[in-house]
Amino acid sequence: MRIVIEEPMHNEGRGGVSVYTRSLLSRLAVLAPEDEFVLFSYFFRERERRTARLRPGPGERWTNWTPRVPESLVSRLEWDWGLAPTGRYLRARGGDLFHTQRTPRVKLLPTVVTIHDLFPAVHPEWVSPFTYEQCERILRPGMERVDRVIAVSAHTKQDIVERWGVAPERVTVIHEGVDRGVFHPSTPERIAQVRAAHALPARFVLMVGPFDPWCDPGAVLEAASRLPASLKDVGIVFAGNPGSVGEAVRRRAAELGLTERCRWPGFVPHSDLVAFYGAADALVYPSLYEGFGLPILEAMACGTPVITSDRSSMPEVAGDAAILVDPTDSEAVRAALVAVLDDGGKRADLRERGLARAAQFTWEEAARRTLAVYDSLLGR
Repeated sequence: MRIVIEEPMHNEGRGGVSVYTRSLLSRLAVLAPEDEFVLFSYFFRERERRTARLRPGPGERWTNWTPRVPESLVSRLEWDWGLAPTGRYLRARGGDLFHTQRTPRVKLLPTVVTIHDLFPAVHPEWVSPFTYEQCERILRPGMERVDRVIAVSAHTKQDIVERWGVAPERVTVIHEGVDRGVFHPSTPERIAQVRAAHALPARFVLMVGPFDPWCDPGAVLEAASRLPASLKDVGIVFAGNPGSVGEAVRRRAAELGLTERCRWPGFVPHSDLVAFYGAADALVYPSLYEGFGLPILEAMACGTPVITSDRSSMPEVAGDAAILVDPTDSEAVRAALVAVLDDGGKRADLRERGLARAAQFTWEEAARRTLAVYDSLLGR
């Protein structure tokens, strides 16, 4: 069978959707050597640079289909005119199954969709009117046309069922994984190298972006400003895209007298991020809403204690291996920081619990369960 998996064009290989696509694809190709796997995406500008990151690496097995067509044109044809250029293209090239991450307007092949979250439907106040309209006019009605639905967490499934009225038996929960070949405890030498290269503080808590209204570090800054004198040397490192609230966070840090304790390295490649996790006293991940929350597992796999939110999918992912707090309560965040930063025994306990928890989430298991969804749809 020829199984086509779509990588949305707007992804640049850095976000969770890109991690999901490539991680799943590489494992599926190993589990089902009798099948042919295709990575599909539209491109128009910068085609060579964009397609280069989609090519299989050493030991990976898939084919790329990257038609040079403006995705905006395809979207207009599909969503506004009800035509099916994507389906016709895939069917003409012998596709047997289409696995997408957005619901189709017109379906010509057996189709599986992965839903990562229902952010625009749950929090329309944090997205543009255009994004909300796309969600309600395109994605929601498209759920009726797909054959199988994969949700990356039980919380996302609950949102799909309750907010979009999808029958629960149509939705399969398949957790994402963490790549233990990438995310693992770093050596002291590697940590020292990265610490020097990025001028990281001797002690710090790590936050990973993008920083947007649903993952606003404001409460963390307030908490850090009220740490006891013995912990006033602990810094805060903001790794990743500054997002829509980055400048506001910088201003608030200055108002609280925290500028000298903050670092803003911007986007950090995985090769360095692993050592960032290893150098940090804790990851603080105070998101109000996530479909899954992959940084929680990445940090745990690196042996880093985690303080995260008690909202949406975070408790499901973290289990009993993290400290859960109300992300809007700066006093609760402060107490959690003190508990981790002031107690070596607590850090060691969270480290061991986290390593064990992360080991339960593998891309191999995600691929095995995804392949079972394909098999059920293809009747094999």
